[in-house]
Amino acid sequence: MWYVLQTITGREEELVHYIEEIVPKELYTDCFVAYYERVWRKQQESVVHVERLFPGYVFIVSDTPKELYLCLKKVPAMSKMIADGNFDFLSIEEEEEAFFANMLKNQHIVRLSYVELDGKGRILRVCGPLKEYADSIVKAQYKKRYVIIRLKMMGSYKTVALGVILKEDIQQEIRYGKVETPLEMPEFYHAAQPEKNHGYAAGDHVSVISGSFENMSGVIWKVKKDTVEIGVHLFGQDMSMEVPVNDIRKNFP
Repeated sequence: MWYVLQTITGREEELVHYIEEIVPKELYTDCFVAYYERVWRKQQESVVHVERLFPGYVFIVSDTPKELYLCLKKVPAMSKMIADGNFDFLSIEEEEEAFFANMLKNQHIVRLSYVELDGKGRILRVCGPLKEYADSIVKAQYKKRYVIIRLKMMGSYKTVALGVILKEDIQQEIRYGKVETPLEMPEFYHAAQPEKNHGYAAGDHVSVISGSFENMSGVIWKVKKDTVEIGVHLFGQDMSMEVPVNDIRKNFP
């Protein structure tokens, strides 16, 4: 199971180092700080920073939490933090664990998500870590290249910012700027190219944004090469209409 160690902001990697040096390896399988990539815009240029996702928190995976906690209390640096109230040992629920395992599977860094917009700030498609959680977006700042999603963490709902990258960003060479992780990052950010297909699938809820059926909404029944078959409820019955993929968008917030 996954647990969270709460410590002093700025000393997260120091805590990981203490654990790796002193705690027996059989008491845990992984211990790390979570990071995320964020695009910063300066004078019309994009720079990728790698920053702490949850300042003041360290993740640890263990099947023996009681033994682990007792061991941590015996470590002088740990016991002092506990006594000073600067340390806590918190469990996360199964649903939360699945979220973090999915988001942090790439070197414990939440990578940038590619977001394609329709020109009016509405999402057409998403690629990357954000794809499965687009319906959890509560605020979007595309000019500043981030969105805020709402998630449950340690028994209560919290908001967290995730970095996004837009079409104009991947058309230029992007350097890494500030990197908080001890991992060595390359000089330039290598953007994963968005999927060449339109990314729609049967069951997606979509809205028609142009054409003869503009402003209608429905569920995709069938996906073809350049069109989709959408089921809509009209005149008391379900009906099908075929619409070009360029005339629709997914119903994201």
